[in-house]
Amino acid sequence: MEILEHFYVKVIVPIEVFGIDISITNLTVALISAAVLFLAFFVLLALRPKIIPGKGQVAIEMLVNFIKRNIVYNMIGKKEGDRWFPLIGGIFIFVLSCSLIGIIPGLYTPTANPIVNITLAAVVFLTVQISCIVKTGIRGFIRSFAPKAVPSWMYVIVVPIEIISAIAKPFSLFVRLTANMLAGLTIIYVILGLILYFESYLIAVVAYPFAIVMTLFKIFVAVIQAYIFAVLSALYIGEAVKPKH
Repeated sequence: MEILEHFYVKVIVPIEVFGIDISITNLTVALISAAVLFLAFFVLLALRPKIIPGKGQVAIEMLVNFIKRNIVYNMIGKKEGDRWFPLIGGIFIFVLSCSLIGIIPGLYTPTANPIVNITLAAVVFLTVQISCIVKTGIRGFIRSFAPKAVPSWMYVIVVPIEIISAIAKPFSLFVRLTANMLAGLTIIYVILGLILYFESYLIAVVAYPFAIVMTLFKIFVAVIQAYIFAVLSALYIGEAVKPKH
């Protein structure tokens, strides 16, 4: 058994339609499991809302208020924020659920896969660009790369910088999330792999407690990364719907 076998995408049910491979993989199972388990969790907690809320309802309301007020309203503003709350809230919950689902033995961690993260970043990038076009029009969108305050002779320098900046924002989302999730998982599986490699009870006594601590740390990192991803997504969308120039 390879130490980093957890990172491999494996085909579980091979499916091909008109030459297109749509096989069900361990990544597919993890994504579906994350969506189903966490959706069921939130539905059960808020299934029967009461005037005097129970512990489950309080937890959901606290989470909703946290995302709405501390992320959406702070980054986008209350006026525009209510419209964007479902998207930002969905991003937060999706990233968090995909980061935590890998804790269940045998399940893949979707946010450790670069394709998943770059897809999320692409969604944010397209949302930002489309929002800017809708808000300012095509002319205003083009003008955002060439601010009026900048002399025209400097456009040859400013425009490429603005374009690179627009592309770098979603790329930073992708790199940050991927690097953090890969690093945490790699440490955990390398530690556990030492037990298999040395086949020693002494190593196991030391490695297992350390792996447990790193798993708890992974949960902490998963929450932080979901928060950062949601905050930066809200920030970029806020800049698009409230252009400065």
